[in-house]
Amino acid sequence: MATPPPPRPEPPPAREGRAGDGTRRRNVAPLATLLSLSLALLIAWSLAIPIFEAPDEPLHWQYARHLHHTRRLPVYEPGFGEANSPPLYYLLIAPLAGTREQPPAFAPTRPGDNPAPLITPDGIVHPRGLRVYEHRQSDFGRYGPIRLARLLTALISLLAVFLCYQAGREASGRESTGLLAAAFIAFLPQFTFRGGNVSNDALVTTLCALSLFLLLRLLRRGFTWRLGFGAAAAIAAAFLSKISAIFLGAPFVLALLAQKAPLRKRLLWVGVLVGVAVLIVLPWALRNQVLYGDPFASRVMREAVPSLVDPKPLTSPFFRRVFFAQTYRSFVGVFGWMSLPMAEWVYEGYRQVFWLALAGLVVRVLRRAAAPSAPVLLALLLFPLLNLLIVVYINLTFTQPQGRYLFPSLPAIAVLTALGLEGVPFWSSRLSAVLVALLALANVCVLTGTVIPAYWPAPVP
Repeated sequence: MATPPPPRPEPPPAREGRAGDGTRRRNVAPLATLLSLSLALLIAWSLAIPIFEAPDEPLHWQYARHLHHTRRLPVYEPGFGEANSPPLYYLLIAPLAGTREQPPAFAPTRPGDNPAPLITPDGIVHPRGLRVYEHRQSDFGRYGPIRLARLLTALISLLAVFLCYQAGREASGRESTGLLAAAFIAFLPQFTFRGGNVSNDALVTTLCALSLFLLLRLLRRGFTWRLGFGAAAAIAAAFLSKISAIFLGAPFVLALLAQKAPLRKRLLWVGVLVGVAVLIVLPWALRNQVLYGDPFASRVMREAVPSLVDPKPLTSPFFRRVFFAQTYRSFVGVFGWMSLPMAEWVYEGYRQVFWLALAGLVVRVLRRAAAPSAPVLLALLLFPLLNLLIVVYINLTFTQPQGRYLFPSLPAIAVLTALGLEGVPFWSSRLSAVLVALLALANVCVLTGTVIPAYWPAPVP
């Protein structure tokens, strides 16, 4: 009589968000739904905002066209206001920038100086200064290359949402944290607005999300050379997308020094990997040093964009009365050329979410067992704190209280918000689902109730 085969051992239970077919099937549907809705909103916002009716979009397109036609980086000088920006984003969209067709400007003046009354065919008079460029109903079929560049930017922004999900899940080990963090960034009105424009804001946000994910993985799973080189390359790429990502070096060094290894080995990692990141950005920095006398082209700003220079001390009333309020509002959402705000209930709603998340973070820290490790929490906090210092520094020379300058830290803000909300004692998965639905609904309301009526039907002067 044949001996029956021994029973197979049962596989260990799958952890949340990890291996295991059942868990994987359960988790794919919410993430896929979130990403699909995010992409739909990014495309809808891209179509609703007329071409060039976004901060500096004409200048970003000018940079890409210059690369397409000359195969050379532009020189930072009057008439080329974005030429001091690193080239990575423009290299991505340059193949699409062969056309010369673009919408005409109403007048070569600043956005608030538009002299023409703007009236739709049905007689509605719009606020003066809302539009800077002419657009018509027929424009949906025009400017194809610019619209393709916007679509590519929307896809880059969608990747930021996915990476934010990965970072949130890595920060807590919970699928729910990743979904809540991804929903926060996906439905933030300013993100969907900028994510569908021709702008390097989208790429720097995405690469900062990748950097955050890799740094959190370093902190939670330990050092490997593969992970270290990946983080160094991501940080260098973020800097080559926008200079404001320079602060990423600090949390990177923190993640390396926080490893459980002899100090000599940790210092070796810091020296090698920071050196790799510097080597990647070195060619662009050396070019700036040769052309302008410094690696960031900051010395020639007063000559290249003299109309924007407005120096002020840190003690200026501007920082007490204007800076923080305007930066917050434009972080949540101010559209057009900083000329189209939302209804006040949206700003107030986000304010309450932020306060609730802050309270939840305090609760998690007090309940040490429920809090992320100190290095993880410190790395997350360094992103917005250092980014804010950079924005303050910019405003010492320019009056630019624009929340989009905080987008390099947006992924970390989203993860901190998710961690904080889940730390509130009464929080539950049902409340997370309700909040995600409310954020999505608010985004749709802003699009259909504020943005579309402001621009359509198309005005005629």
